[in-house]
Amino acid sequence: MTVGRERLFDLISPIASDHGLELRTASFFGPKEFQATWKRSGDTIDVKISDYLIDAPDDVVRDFSSMIIGTIVNKKPAYGKAYLDWVRSDEYINGKRKIYLRRSRNLTGSMEGNERDLADSLDRLLDSGLLTPPNISNSFFSWTKIPNVRKVGFCSPMMRVVGVSSSLDDVSVPEFVLDYVVYHESLHLAQGYRPGQRSHDKKFRIDERRYPRYEEAESYLRSFWSGTK
Repeated sequence: MTVGRERLFDLISPIASDHGLELRTASFFGPKEFQATWKRSGDTIDVKISDYLIDAPDDVVRDFSSMIIGTIVNKKPAYGKAYLDWVRSDEYINGKRKIYLRRSRNLTGSMEGNERDLADSLDRLLDSGLLTPPNISNSFFSWTKIPNVRKVGFCSPMMRVVGVSSSLDDVSVPEFVLDYVVYHESLHLAQGYRPGQRSHDKKFRIDERRYPRYEEAESYLRSFWSGTK
């Protein structure tokens, strides 16, 4: 069932009322990243929710809306099971990732670069045991179009998409540096989508340092960022 604007209003309004708020408007919008925004004027609120939830079941929308309303009234964000189960499902990921990739204007859509292939990096990491197939299951890797030297990788755990800067698609960049960046972003895939939690937590840092040439790779990237490489 598609949740239209009126339906969205009907789902959120009782939740807002339970918290002493009056919902004035509720609508979907379509930025690349999943997000929600709101405006509050006294006890009146306007809410906009990512259109990635436009066809979500009612209980999922209620779950997410409860988190939003709770946040508005200064409660710690609490994500409900119905919402988390839905957005972590392969059905959701496979459907919404197509939209996410269309909105991602800086991705080539391919693991094959001019000089390097991200699939080769993944094979080396899997062969070494640093990654296991479940870590990167149902995921999408791509080079970026713009060769950013400061942000050399990113990950969307929700959409299970990894982008690697095409600045690393160069034979002058050591393979172990590229593999380290792929490994780092793959660790975020392994974490999975877990809103409200730190992405670079203690466990992440421990796993990151399992990379055999961690210090050397970090040192290279610092020089890369500063333009001395």
